[in-house]
Amino acid sequence: MDIMMDASGATREEKQRGIAAATAVLDRAGMTADDAASGSFAVERWDDMGFPPDQEPSEDEYAAAEVWWAASNAAIDACCEGWPEEKRSQVSGLQLLHDPETELADRATALARMREIIQAEYGQGEFWDNRVFFLALAATAEVPDTSKAQQLVSAVTVAHTSLSLARFYPDEPIEPKRQAVLDAIEALEAGSAPLN
Repeated sequence: MDIMMDASGATREEKQRGIAAATAVLDRAGMTADDAASGSFAVERWDDMGFPPDQEPSEDEYAAAEVWWAASNAAIDACCEGWPEEKRSQVSGLQLLHDPETELADRATALARMREIIQAEYGQGEFWDNRVFFLALAATAEVPDTSKAQQLVSAVTVAHTSLSLARFYPDEPIEPKRQAVLDAIEALEAGSAPLN
């Protein structure tokens, strides 16, 4: 699978229903998700540049974009069937998967992997590791309150950024930064616990 649903508060079953609907649209069009998304990105990039005439997407890119948008709309319709409009309006829709092991981790796996990454982090990397962000998203994927989920993810991400950039602040001890991330993960775990 090379696509996922970006639908906070949706159950795994609802997301699977959305993926199945999107896959059916892509299959009918005879197009891969990568090709369809590339067309959409080309059109969006052209829009972002202010529609320069010499960089307009090709006919094939427009056609691919139409398939991507149709697949995303089908995914949203299937995933969010019966949802109130307010909740449905917060769903982004279809996304390409870049790191399925991270982006599709279940809650328990995501929490464990975040903690492993943080324990191994010493702030010496040259690049920011976005796995913690994606794992935090995965861990909060079924939190029905999207605002609460965003706050939990943001707290982990901000704390992790401070830890990952520790080498730029050699006079500051690293362990309090590590503990701040672990505390944010604890809060995320408590705040994303399923209601029974």
